[in-house]
Amino acid sequence: MLQSPAVRCAAAALMLATTAAPAVANAVDNWACATGSRSDAPAKDWVALPGVHAVSGHIRFIEGTSGPGWQPHAAITLRTAVPPGEEDCGCTGLMAFLIPDPDGGLKVQYEVHGNGGGEPFAQARPAVAITFRVSVTDDLLSVSIGQTDPVTKSVKLRYPPTGSLFLTCTSANVVFFDIRTE
Repeated sequence: MLQSPAVRCAAAALMLATTAAPAVANAVDNWACATGSRSDAPAKDWVALPGVHAVSGHIRFIEGTSGPGWQPHAAITLRTAVPPGEEDCGCTGLMAFLIPDPDGGLKVQYEVHGNGGGEPFAQARPAVAITFRVSVTDDLLSVSIGQTDPVTKSVKLRYPPTGSLFLTCTSANVVFFDIRTE
């Protein structure tokens, strides 16, 4: 079952807000996020990159398990300072969802998220390593996917970024490698 961008964004915000005891990494080169799934809720894992305004490397979305009300996904996100009462969840960055391929099997859909919405802009087969770069400068989010023919999307953020960048996954086995931070 595919979910609306608002539901996906809310799920990502809940994931960041409810995950206990994050790992902190100042110099992460490789990080594997292997959460599988549970029968009652998606499993979660994340690592915080404090003081980082840009992260690049490769992401390999290996597999995931869908369940009622969620899709397996991975993300490179940060929070934005959304005023109380706004419907915007504040989840901003690159999200990768494992979705059904109309031709059969599965595919990974990459989306840029900002200002309460998401926009798909690239796709790949599972288990294929994809080059990425996520950067935030002042109120501009820039996300790039691909090395040979990179696709870049930028979003002017309505609200300023707060806190750390996060690498996350839910109900998925994902590897982030060759990670470089700025």
